[in-house]
Amino acid sequence: MQGSFRVVAIGLILLLTASYLPYHNMKTPENLTINLVEKPQILQANFDHNESFSVNSGDYYSIQTNCITCSSTLSINGAELAANQQNYSGQIIEDGVLELTINNPNLEQFSPSYLVTINDSFANNRPSPNSAFSLHDPHICEVADQCVDSNSPILASQRDYITEDEGRIISGVTADEQSDYIGLLVTPGETIEFSLEHSSADIAVAAYFQNSTTESDLGELFASITTHNFANQPNVEFITFEQAGRLIIKIDSATAETIWSIGVILHQLSGPKTAEINHASSLCGHNTATLMFANNDTTALIFTAEHLAVDYSYQSLIEGNWVSTGSGVFIPNVEQHVFPLPTSNAVRLILHAPVFCLQTASTSFGDANSGNEAPSLPPILSTTDNSSWPILDVYGVTTTGEFTHSIRDTSDVFRIEIDAWEDSVHFIMLEVSGDINQFEIELIEKNQDDWSESQTKVKTRALGKLSVAMEVSRGTHFFRVSIINNSVNNSWGDYTPPTKYSIMSTYELVEEGEEPWFPPDENAEKWGEIARWFMGALFLAPAVYLGISQTRKKIYARNLLTKQQRLDWLKNRLDSGVSSRKNRRDLARSLDAVATLDWDDACSAWGEPDLSYRTENVAIAGWRLDPRITKESEAWPIIVGIYIIDGNWEIAALRFDSPEGKAWEIKSVTPRFLFSGFEVFLDTMNHGNKTFISVELTGEAKSVDIELNGRLNGEPYACRAVKSLARHEEE
Repeated sequence: MQGSFRVVAIGLILLLTASYLPYHNMKTPENLTINLVEKPQILQANFDHNESFSVNSGDYYSIQTNCITCSSTLSINGAELAANQQNYSGQIIEDGVLELTINNPNLEQFSPSYLVTINDSFANNRPSPNSAFSLHDPHICEVADQCVDSNSPILASQRDYITEDEGRIISGVTADEQSDYIGLLVTPGETIEFSLEHSSADIAVAAYFQNSTTESDLGELFASITTHNFANQPNVEFITFEQAGRLIIKIDSATAETIWSIGVILHQLSGPKTAEINHASSLCGHNTATLMFANNDTTALIFTAEHLAVDYSYQSLIEGNWVSTGSGVFIPNVEQHVFPLPTSNAVRLILHAPVFCLQTASTSFGDANSGNEAPSLPPILSTTDNSSWPILDVYGVTTTGEFTHSIRDTSDVFRIEIDAWEDSVHFIMLEVSGDINQFEIELIEKNQDDWSESQTKVKTRALGKLSVAMEVSRGTHFFRVSIINNSVNNSWGDYTPPTKYSIMSTYELVEEGEEPWFPPDENAEKWGEIARWFMGALFLAPAVYLGISQTRKKIYARNLLTKQQRLDWLKNRLDSGVSSRKNRRDLARSLDAVATLDWDDACSAWGEPDLSYRTENVAIAGWRLDPRITKESEAWPIIVGIYIIDGNWEIAALRFDSPEGKAWEIKSVTPRFLFSGFEVFLDTMNHGNKTFISVELTGEAKSVDIELNGRLNGEPYACRAVKSLARHEEE
């Protein structure tokens, strides 16, 4: 049967859980086998299960039901071939449909395994190292993280789409007790994953490595003295190659016409890559992997090997150089910590295992939520950059810290910053909680001039508490927490649970002396100047607006003065059809503008007054308006002007009396003044003040008396025009 082989896998339904993991290396050909105690609980629990296969004469079939309590029947084209067997195998003698019927009255969970294949033409003799030989193209796993099934106890590759993975399944039939040989091309660093998928009888699978001149016997990969399928006996074998050549697989059976299939996957060597710590994510691969993590020196990486142990070593990046830090074995299903060296900013992890999957996480062991590990001693010099000493907030805030035994941390020093007046008195009390029987604390006051220790207080537990109090000066001081008689004895990097503690602070301030002045920084001066200009512009904006408005009023008033007889002009506009609303707007504008003119000029701008009254203190003038300009129908519009010649008026009011009949009622006033009934409230009117208002009156009287009353220079005062203003001109 020498020659090229042909493989056709028509039906292969195999589901994965795990049984054992043999590991093969080119240098150590021994096999390592791990047997699982539990069998998988799988798939089929239906009362009836049927399968059918299109077959041709000469095909071979092997069907294993894997169901102990089931009854079954195998038939071809309706003719029964066999019944109630767990293992059906043989050769098809006619074209047609091969049918399997399984009855499962006990609803047993089982996973049947099917293999139907044509007769193969694999080589039956092992080639010599330098002879030509047909090679099989195995299925290649492109991305390791996506191939490994992290739920599999043997970390076999994913099997969801096993029949669709081209080159993954190789099947055949041994004839006349002769061996079948299969060749695979391999290169350095590659890992070949093998699995024995199905066998209808006893079988042995062995491997040989050949280069152009020599051959190495890699020993037996799998052996079974009876039927076998992956669903019942999950298995996997990994072989890693350190040199280029070819792998020869030998399939052997003592039983003639043994129907078999194996799975072959090629895993290529992956180069170094940057990885991120994502909680609940997995990092998987084969053979060896170099992973780099960017993290600070107070973050410990946490790895949990899934199912199988993984050898590792790691290095820390310090000032551009990788420094060897530690090594060990990740034990399956146990969280293990990797601690970086101080001042490092990255970790490089190197893994070695036939196959691996790691769960990743991280934890910070910095003190006071600063991201820094508190130093063990205060800074020696005042010029030392003390930013790496975590700040202890004394203003009633609880600060937390820990002694990270894995890095031999036995003392933490915190920085205290006091900023207040020069001669102020500062009282600090610090209380530590935790395993205080092991702790010693020290409060250190520094002399800010020569950096010597002005005073120190060292305390241990007393009366069930651990606290210290001191009066300190303004400036920088330090507080130390230490472990005394530390009983933890471990190598650096070996994980030991940390000892945690909390610091509660109390602070009292008595301000004495003069309040200090601190010059502003450049940014404060820059933005302060911008803010002053901006706020100044905002404050000036109303004044500018008022100035512009007043100027426009005066210009408008001068235009009115040149035209004069403003009331006749308004009447003519009404006659010409201009709306009363537009005329009211022009009137309101004119009332405001005319008040900026001299009294005589203002009066002449309106025209000859219909009412005029003058004393040594006040002048009053009145004009009738065209009734068509009013808002209210039947209302009588008039204009009243008031000029304060001398004195200052307070709570001034303009009163409109009816000489006869019912009192007048004011309907509207322009500009807006407060009014009620027949009075308009003008409030305060000072010397030289000129006010013109338009009033709409409703009532039945034929004239109105106009009176101004209030307090003149603090004394009650009233003046009334001696003449009434008639409603109609003929009166």
